[in-house]
Amino acid sequence: MSFREIIDSVNGSRNTITLFNVDAPPRAVEQVANYLEPQQVRFVSDTSEKGRPTNFVVLHDDGEFVAASDFRDVYSHVDIETGLHTATELGEFEYPDVLRHVDDTTFSEFGKRRMIIASREIEKRAWDVGDGQLHTGFQRLSLVESQHRIYRKLGESEVETHVYGVSDAAVSDAIDVNVHGIDSDEIARSWFVLFDGDGDDREKCGLLAQEVGENVYSGFWTYRAGLVDEMLAHLTATHRSR
Repeated sequence: MSFREIIDSVNGSRNTITLFNVDAPPRAVEQVANYLEPQQVRFVSDTSEKGRPTNFVVLHDDGEFVAASDFRDVYSHVDIETGLHTATELGEFEYPDVLRHVDDTTFSEFGKRRMIIASREIEKRAWDVGDGQLHTGFQRLSLVESQHRIYRKLGESEVETHVYGVSDAAVSDAIDVNVHGIDSDEIARSWFVLFDGDGDDREKCGLLAQEVGENVYSGFWTYRAGLVDEMLAHLTATHRSR
């Protein structure tokens, strides 16, 4: 299947995120809600009987508990001014469990900031595992420079890192990664970050989206090994075999 067909085949989980006893400023709550809304996640607020503990976020999938995080940790990752999209070092953050465990989450109308936040989780997992293969689609090779520090670090690691994009610019020699310049409409439209888990199904994860408007994306991310394998198989057969 093509990337578009893979995106269309994925049905998002019916996830609910509940804010319990949150006393954060309305602006902070609004930013978290706005971040989650395009991910087709149901977002609710609640208060426990005793009002304790405060400021925690719980993720449920069809009513089953999945994960919990401190609201402040979640907010710090999605804040417009200081969130995860501003990080330049892979070792300087830990992804909150609630955001990490939103599995097979489909999204629509994601801007670049949200896409970078989602990408960081996969890049960080590859960094933490320290081996395996990471494949990242930048749409255009000129955009690799915008993530210079992250990909220079990955290039210096044992992770075999591949970057893809339309050949509109050379990638700096300081970024020691495998470069694939591909003049393809699919590559030009697609933002993807795929990690093969170094062969461990428990570590495999992937993000795949296509641009549906100027800097606006729809797609999904997943931790399902079989789905990650399917995306990697299409990438290899269609684009790396050229």
